[in-house]
Amino acid sequence: MKVSKFEFLCLRPWFLSKSHSLKKQGYNGIEWQDIEEYYREFAWKREAPKKFSDRIKRVQQLHANDYFDYAKLQATVYDVPPLEEMNIKDLL
Repeated sequence: MKVSKFEFLCLRPWFLSKSHSLKKQGYNGIEWQDIEEYYREFAWKREAPKKFSDRIKRVQQLHANDYFDYAKLQATVYDVPPLEEMNIKDLL
């Protein structure tokens, strides 16, 4: 089940709350937009909890390590330029 844009908009207060919570723990670089992206592009990309209350619980249970695992994956896999755009001579 996909989560609609409207449902993500309704979840925004919980994304904000989680962002503030993580900042209190010392993780200043994680904004609410990053948390929303984590759920939209990774955690709930294929299947999300059906109940809205379960979605809220999942957001509240997010740990910084969960987000950093996603950020690391995104940096190593998704941000790699295509082979055609790489300058092979620089590698040799």
